[in-house]
Amino acid sequence: MAKTQEAAGRGAPAVDMAQEDFRRLLFEAPIAELAENQGISIDEAVKLRVEQAVAEATAPQVTVRPIEPQGKLIGFASVNFGGVVVDDFKVVDGKNGVFLGAPSKPDPTSRTGYRSTARVTNRDLQAQLDRAAAQGYNRAVEKLLARAEAVRPASIREQMAQAAKEAGKENAARPAPAKGKEARNDR
Repeated sequence: MAKTQEAAGRGAPAVDMAQEDFRRLLFEAPIAELAENQGISIDEAVKLRVEQAVAEATAPQVTVRPIEPQGKLIGFASVNFGGVVVDDFKVVDGKNGVFLGAPSKPDPTSRTGYRSTARVTNRDLQAQLDRAAAQGYNRAVEKLLARAEAVRPASIREQMAQAAKEAGKENAARPAPAKGKEARNDR
């Protein structure tokens, strides 16, 4: 038993060293060294490094603020990329669903009249942002609807039905008026 624990104790640092060395090769060493060490081509080494970097990266967090729709614009979003926040992404309801449009500012010299202040250059990241925006927008709208439902006054029809019920109860509690000439003379 003691020999097994000693062997496991000696093996653990070796495994940790191997993992640390592989991690150094993946993220810090030159691409040529990674390719040579792994016995792969430089293109495969670049692909491996990019895949590992993407897997290691944290997912962006999207916070959506819905607005009263103005054409296709249905809200604004803030995107947090690991501590860097980019505000004023536009949440747009297009023909292919909800997506994020990059923030921009007016620029009279550009063809469209606006200049982008941030760009998303990776399709996968854009798709990830669009999914997060759609989910965030739906959550924000549900939250607003729940809040509006909680403070919503009863509809006119419901108010009238309630008033009729109360009036019926009050009328039932009153004594019935006397019928005949005698009752009219007392007026």
